[in-house]
Amino acid sequence: MKSTVGIWGLGESGVGAALLAKKWGYDLILVADKPPAPNYAARLHEEGLTWQVTSDPASLLSQVEWVVRSPGIHPNHQSLRVLQERGVTVFSDLEWGWRHFPASAQLWLVTGSSGKSSTTSLLNHMLRTAGRHTVACGNIGYSFCAALSEPTVYEYYVVEASSFQLWDTFSLIPHLAVITSLVPNHIDWHGSLSAYAEAKLRFVERLPSSSHLLYDFDSQLLNRWLESYKIQAQIWRYSFHPSEGIVAWIEKDKLICDMKTNGDTERWEISYEGTPLEELPQRKNSLAAAIAGRLMGLRRADLRRSFETLEKMPHRMERVEIVEGVLYVNDSKATTTDAVWYAMQSFERPIIWIAGGVDKGNDWGELLDIVRARVKALILIGQDPEPIYRAFCDTVPVIERAKSMKEAVEKAHALARPDDVVLLSPGCASFDWFRSYEERGNAFKEAVRNLKSAQAS
Repeated sequence: MKSTVGIWGLGESGVGAALLAKKWGYDLILVADKPPAPNYAARLHEEGLTWQVTSDPASLLSQVEWVVRSPGIHPNHQSLRVLQERGVTVFSDLEWGWRHFPASAQLWLVTGSSGKSSTTSLLNHMLRTAGRHTVACGNIGYSFCAALSEPTVYEYYVVEASSFQLWDTFSLIPHLAVITSLVPNHIDWHGSLSAYAEAKLRFVERLPSSSHLLYDFDSQLLNRWLESYKIQAQIWRYSFHPSEGIVAWIEKDKLICDMKTNGDTERWEISYEGTPLEELPQRKNSLAAAIAGRLMGLRRADLRRSFETLEKMPHRMERVEIVEGVLYVNDSKATTTDAVWYAMQSFERPIIWIAGGVDKGNDWGELLDIVRARVKALILIGQDPEPIYRAFCDTVPVIERAKSMKEAVEKAHALARPDDVVLLSPGCASFDWFRSYEERGNAFKEAVRNLKSAQAS
């Protein structure tokens, strides 16, 4: 007889967890602090599932054996503590999915402070281009558990994982893991850099020698943290520049991948010419893809074709318009200083930078050198611009504040000259003025297009 499972939170991950539990025949108790969105409510109704809305989840979940919590449930939530004290095992949807993972499939995990979604998309696209049956899921927007609840069993599950999901994932062992970066992030949520880093990286000590760990050697903080772990997995490092121990790097306009695996010692050289991999973030992702492709026995032609046919992710280095010789770029997905650095590094021309939102404990000092070299003006947005202002008030010659995205774009336009870049790269979460980074990016694009229309009339 199957145990009763509690599902706490009915967003994308919670509904996916419920669908997977139903597929496996568990009894279910579904609770949330507010009703699910209409699309999720309809999906639950289709499966004959009901839920309860409550401000006291512990009172309804104390008698179950396991509770799958939404990633948004804070580690210090009072009901979480109560459930743990009563002996209920609480974990994330990643753990729940892993406990029902098909033996025939491979799990590729992608995590890091920035670059997770674009790397996940590229790996999934590369596998599909090579004819493999694969799905991208997890934090990228399609629940891992929902993917596992499908009738289809995929060969590869490429899973984007956030620190909110990983901190209480106890047994998950990916076949291949990519760590894209590590910078201070979500300190407001985890409480300290140590807690954040441990949430992200704890899984590496579970990796056996048959697993592969790929990581960005240019991320100094990541290097220091990984040195503190006992790692049995096979390690593969990539970097912008060649050095000892690096198996993938960039030379001029080419990707170089030089590694020995499965008896294959061929040195791959792949030109970026004719591909959408123009900016540095995408090129860094391509290094991880090259290593993963080699490990899976893909051909160089498969990787090159995946580069050529890759569609850029919206809101990540998205070129919106050129208005009076000024390029407007939407990088709303950049919510860390690391992502902002890569965005700025992609341009040689002067930058008018639009930044701000909900500060997550970022170390803005990491950007001082590049901001000093490339930023001519800074437009601050969001509810708490003070940390950014304090970091750059002695560095950037012009700093202005805007009360809306429309005003920010108008101020940037007034300061811009032909050949400048107006870059929305906030370095912050969006949940002050906007419901998501997508909404923030769309507001920027709308303001830019309205500006262009006004200039044309």
